[in-house]
Amino acid sequence: MSQDNTPPRDEPGPEHGPGPVPPARNVPSASNVPPPPPFAPSSGFHPEGFQQPDEGQQQAPPSGDPVKRQRLVIGGIVVGALVLMGVVIWVLLNLLGARPEAAAPTPSASASLGPLPRDTDSKDFQVGDCFANFDPNASKARAVACDTEHTAQLGAAYTYPQDNSFPGTNALKEKGREVCTGIKFNAAANEYTTLLKQAVYPSTSSWERGDRRVDCFIVVNPGNTIKDDLLQK
Repeated sequence: MSQDNTPPRDEPGPEHGPGPVPPARNVPSASNVPPPPPFAPSSGFHPEGFQQPDEGQQQAPPSGDPVKRQRLVIGGIVVGALVLMGVVIWVLLNLLGARPEAAAPTPSASASLGPLPRDTDSKDFQVGDCFANFDPNASKARAVACDTEHTAQLGAAYTYPQDNSFPGTNALKEKGREVCTGIKFNAAANEYTTLLKQAVYPSTSSWERGDRRVDCFIVVNPGNTIKDDLLQK
């Protein structure tokens, strides 16, 4: 919406009819009246109604220097950007300082038990271990490298909590079938046609001694051997 700022024109005074004629004044004769002085407009008057500056007098500059204002605005923007950058850097430094250090990888139990081949207690078996002349009823087995001849490989395992009571033989058998179902073979397993899955679980007496493991081994028929790692990584 625009606004008309044009000042109003000068309005004429109220129209009145001619008033009563004043009485005639004692007008001196033309011969006795001195002539009026010639008209000379004052130096401060201009026909358009503006003040005419005197010669040599400098006109006052407009209030406020636009160049100075522009510099102040640019300076404020620069200062604000520097403050913002400082805040961002401070936040990043705090986040980096609070980041926990990466935990060092924990070596596997197999690596900590020493080089292969070695005799290993059943409680120390690790998924992926390969065993020569494997006997599921023995408390120890001969662990060997999986690219050498072996008769079994531990494919999967489940450990009950130590405070659990003996679940019963049937429950342990069912848990063994469940553990064996989770084994996934790699392509090398296709080279063997006599592979079987065998679950091994605690007896009542071994449970009392702290045995809580249910293992599932990949085995072959007697007289056959395996020379590969058969588990999918």
